[in-house]
Amino acid sequence: MSTTMPQSTDNLRIRLSQVGEPVIDQPAPVQVDRDIAASDLKIQYSVLIRILRPESRVDVVVSMIYLYGQRRLFSGSLTTSFDIIDLDSYITAKEGGLEFRIESDFLPMLSSIAFSTTRGYFARELSGSVLAPYPFPMISMDALQKHTTYQLF
Repeated sequence: MSTTMPQSTDNLRIRLSQVGEPVIDQPAPVQVDRDIAASDLKIQYSVLIRILRPESRVDVVVSMIYLYGQRRLFSGSLTTSFDIIDLDSYITAKEGGLEFRIESDFLPMLSSIAFSTTRGYFARELSGSVLAPYPFPMISMDALQKHTTYQLF
């Protein structure tokens, strides 16, 4: 096997290295003018995957927002970092660096882990607020991928 070949998934070694402090842009209110109807509550979410080749690290930034009509009731984000041993061996960048390919598709797994971690952190943030009865829903990996953007450094 040549050293230029992508590494096998069998050799993939990932370590959760850090869960940052949540960044709360809009704290959830403790009370509102009227009762919240779950059917009128909307959620938005996004995932940003930053692939940091020199550090052999992947940072996953999950952002979540609760809307009630046009009113933002809560918004925040959380960064979860993963160390990937020999990360560069799994990445093939095309000329110009604007496009790249991951030889072993482990990024959906990392985004799913980070999303679940963020849900847990934000459940704590919502405790005691009007949103406490409405935890952020679980989202399928396919749906997460539709809301995911990537940056390669």
